[in-house]
Amino acid sequence: MSGNLGTFLLSALPEGITPEDALTMATGVVAFLVIWSIGQSVVERDRMAPRLKAIQERRRELKDTYLAPRRRKQPMQHSGWMKTIVMRLKVMKDIRTDAIGRTLNQAGYRSKDAIYVYAFLKFFSPLAGLGVALLLFPPEWGLLWGGDTDALGSFAAVLATAWVSGRLPDLLLHNQRSKRYALIRKALPDTLDLMLICAEAGLSLVAALDRVARELGQAYPEMAEELSLTSVEIGFLPERNTALTHLAERLDMQEVRSMVNVLLQTEKYGTPISQALRVLSKDFRTERMLRAEQKAARLPALLTVPMILFILPTMFIVVMTPAILRVMDAM
Repeated sequence: MSGNLGTFLLSALPEGITPEDALTMATGVVAFLVIWSIGQSVVERDRMAPRLKAIQERRRELKDTYLAPRRRKQPMQHSGWMKTIVMRLKVMKDIRTDAIGRTLNQAGYRSKDAIYVYAFLKFFSPLAGLGVALLLFPPEWGLLWGGDTDALGSFAAVLATAWVSGRLPDLLLHNQRSKRYALIRKALPDTLDLMLICAEAGLSLVAALDRVARELGQAYPEMAEELSLTSVEIGFLPERNTALTHLAERLDMQEVRSMVNVLLQTEKYGTPISQALRVLSKDFRTERMLRAEQKAARLPALLTVPMILFILPTMFIVVMTPAILRVMDAM
C-alpha cells in the first residue's frame, strides 16, 4: 500500500521536478510560514484603525444621503483592477448581490468594493484550483478513455480540487462571520453592564453608545465598531428605531435581537432602561457560564480518542518492554 502511494506521489510530480526539489520547496514554505507566524505574534497592530475608517465612511454616506438629497449622483468610478475585471466580465449577474452584501457586512467587510473582490475570487478561484490541480495531478488523457485506474484517480483529484477551490470563498466568508459573532457574543455581557452604568448616570442612548464604544475599543473592537456605527446612524437617520433595526440586521444573533427589542420597547413605552439592561445582562452572563460548562463537560469525551491512540500505547510499551527484554534474554 505504501509502495503504491509512493509511486503515485512520484508520478504526480511535474516533469523536471525531483522529489528532492519538492522537499526543498515544501521546507522553504514551512520555514516562511513559521517565520511569518512568529512575526505576526510579535508585531502589535492597531485593531481600531480600519474600524474607525469604516465608521467615518458610513458617517459620510449618511451625510450625503440625508443632508444633500438633491445632489445628482456621480457615475460609478471603477477603482481597482479586480472591480474592473468583474464589471467587464459581468460576473455580478450570477451573484445574489443583496444576500452576499449582507453576509459581507455581517463578516465585517464594509467597503464598497468588497462585493467586487468576492465576485472576483468566486469566479477565478475554481480556475486557479483547476490549474494547480492539473500541475499536481496531470491526468493521462489517452489512458483516461481506456479506463485506467490511475488516470481516473488523477482526473477525480483534479475535479475535487476545482470544486473545493470554488467553495473556498464562501467557506472563508462564513468562517470569518462565525468568528466575529463569537467575539461579539463574548463582549455582550460587558457591553450591557457598561450601558447600564451609563444609563444610571443619566446619559442618553447616543452618549451611552459612544462612551461604551470608547471603553471597549481595545478589548472588544468588533463590538465597539458596531456600537459606533449605531450611534452614527441614530444621529443621521430620521427615526432611532431604524438605526437599532440596522444593528440587529448587521448582527444576526438572538442575543443582539433581544437587546435591540429591549431598547425598542423602552423607547416606545418609556420604561426604565436600566432595569431591563440589568436583567438582560444577568441572562447573558448565565448563558455564557452554561456554554463554558457545556464545553467543560464535553472535554472527557473528546480526550478519549487521543488517549487511546497516543497515551495508552506508550504506557503499554513502558510497562511491557522490560518483561519482554527479560524473556528474550532468558531464551
